[in-house]
Amino acid sequence: MNAPEPVSTIPWKPIQPLAETDELANGSLGALDALREEWKRRLASLDESERAARRQRTLRRLAVETGILERLYDLEWGLTLTLVAEGFTRDVIERAGGVVDERTLATLRAQMDTLNMVVDFVRASRPLTPSFIKELHQAITRTQNTYTATDTLGRVVESDLPRGEWKRVANHVLRQDGALLEYTPPEHVAAEIDRLVELWRAIETARVHPIVQAAWLHHRFVQIHPFADGNGRVARALTLLVMEKHHYAPLVVDRWHRTDYLKALDVANEGDLRPLIRLFVKLESSSLANELERREEAPSGGFALDVAHTLAAQIAEVRRRRESEIQKRLEARSIVVAGHLGAWFDGKRQELKKTFAERGVRDVKVNADCEMPPSRKATWFHRQIIESARTAGHFAEFRGYAGWCSLRVRVEGALLRYVASIHGAGRDAGVMAVTTFAEIESSDEDPDGEAGRVCEYIRTTKDAFRFVHSEDVAQIGSRTGELEELLDEGLAEALVHLLRRV
Repeated sequence: MNAPEPVSTIPWKPIQPLAETDELANGSLGALDALREEWKRRLASLDESERAARRQRTLRRLAVETGILERLYDLEWGLTLTLVAEGFTRDVIERAGGVVDERTLATLRAQMDTLNMVVDFVRASRPLTPSFIKELHQAITRTQNTYTATDTLGRVVESDLPRGEWKRVANHVLRQDGALLEYTPPEHVAAEIDRLVELWRAIETARVHPIVQAAWLHHRFVQIHPFADGNGRVARALTLLVMEKHHYAPLVVDRWHRTDYLKALDVANEGDLRPLIRLFVKLESSSLANELERREEAPSGGFALDVAHTLAAQIAEVRRRRESEIQKRLEARSIVVAGHLGAWFDGKRQELKKTFAERGVRDVKVNADCEMPPSRKATWFHRQIIESARTAGHFAEFRGYAGWCSLRVRVEGALLRYVASIHGAGRDAGVMAVTTFAEIESSDEDPDGEAGRVCEYIRTTKDAFRFVHSEDVAQIGSRTGELEELLDEGLAEALVHLLRRV
């Protein structure tokens, strides 16, 4: 059976240097750097073993997700969290009640070993070279002997994978829109890789922001596609190289962002790197927040007096934190962000009411409200907020400034509540976050004819808008577009779920 004819062809072209238009101007890079400074401050207070343990957990998460993105295997999220926390061993898998075959386990270990190889490479101050890129490919694909290819007759076949060698045949791909995307032909790969290394060194010398460097290197490598298979995994290892070199947390492209990631790469193919840069800012923010988390330790000894001492120390620490200058600065910045939230929700209320009225649907009720400190209602939705924060990659803390805004849409017996929460990100003061979620409450009837109410939780986004105590208020204001993008994305998802109910 022959492969379908492409509707169009996107011809390959030599990789291009970084363009001036690829720089971001909305303050998100500055905000990320403020979060990174908080991350550095917090990590400096830990001993070396704990810093190393946190880094290994992030690398394990990257090792798991890089294979999931390529559909090499699929791991349930709960098992993933256990593997990330405890390591890639058969004992951990069995205690978690998971099922992982030997091939997958070996692949996970190969990917983890390769990431640690990148870390060692950076610490040894080795320069990036074509030969090291080949080393990366050989290491990360060491458990893979074949790859799926399409022959000249359009048949899907399994071909031998030349590990650590440039491709010998073209590996163009048919995109979902039916267009054939051409990568660099085999005869030009060596020259393009040489150019990639040369251009990246120039970007480093020019002191381009590390996130922009990482996005450029990642995309241009994917654009070349120098290996028969495994290019995405190597590209993400090269991204780690950049982040490690500039002392950031490992950037993890996870399963939740796969669609956004592929879209951003497609837009970059058309000459605009900014969507990929913005995505990398979000993902790095999540990685930094994850590494800020400290694991809860069980009290030792089991003696009541020990527990009492621990409790007293924790209470004293909480009070000290509340009175600290950091908390005061956070509260001032939280009030600014809360003001933006309130204005956005009120604006959406008016827009939705107008939209329904223009369609002659005047019985739809649309309301909005905000509950911020000192309102007692500001403590509502704890369970849902904790879940939305967990999805975004951090622990939700309510002991400082915390509140929420909501939009309620009542139609055809269903009530949609779309909520944006502002809360602490992590158990230690210093970082705040905004996350969103939705609920749809509707009538239900059991088999005996008794009516009841059913409430469905909806995950609206997998991201968060984060800010730190050291960020200028003006800088936060310049990021309003970033906050509104998060809110719009979440509301769109919530309304889609409501549409399915009506």
